[in-house]
Amino acid sequence: MNIATPERKRAHNLDLFTRVADEYDTATCAMSLGQDRRWKRRLVAMLPALASPVCIDLACGTGDVTFALAERYRQGRVIGVDLTAPMIEVARLRSQLANVEFQVGDMCRMELPDASADIVTGSYALRNAPVLDDALREIRRVLKPGGYAAFLDFAKPVSPLATSARLALLKYWCGAVSIVVHGRPEHAYIAASLRQFPDRVALREKLNSIGLEVVRAEPQMFSTMDLLLCRASPR
Repeated sequence: MNIATPERKRAHNLDLFTRVADEYDTATCAMSLGQDRRWKRRLVAMLPALASPVCIDLACGTGDVTFALAERYRQGRVIGVDLTAPMIEVARLRSQLANVEFQVGDMCRMELPDASADIVTGSYALRNAPVLDDALREIRRVLKPGGYAAFLDFAKPVSPLATSARLALLKYWCGAVSIVVHGRPEHAYIAASLRQFPDRVALREKLNSIGLEVVRAEPQMFSTMDLLLCRASPR
């Protein structure tokens, strides 16, 4: 695996998630010990009550958060965006809601107008961005002033020692689950991507500095995961 440059990370993500699309939900459920969908429901529950928002779900995968948004905001419009066409195809096959649409797209270069969204969500999205700052600027660009962004992802500890332990655990646990589900240690990649990611304090500082004020943070599973709710500052 080589994710040392943005180009290689993007290519690796495209290849990986194309290969695992059909078994992705099974692997994610197993790696999270059955907690993944609960976390995603909580992500959507953290968002405010709005009458008819435009929602963008980044790295939507097979559509769990996309569909949860559509259920909550029945009068809204929900757009699921993912880099990989096979993931989008699985999501479309699952879709039964009229207010949902899907697009193949890159979170670092979204083909969406400025200030066009009330809500942006991303589950396991930011950590997979080839260039995190580019993805955050795009999220801020498409959000209306005062709009909301909510993220679910693995949390990187501040302590180097705790980080080393967590990376080792993720590498071997996620790799082992992947071998069982996919026949290859596909999701050992999670540890490598978290190594590149800011620690939980640095991430919140980065979000705030780019105009996405963190207004709520909820650690999950003994602080191995974080749910973050942000609000876009006025322009």
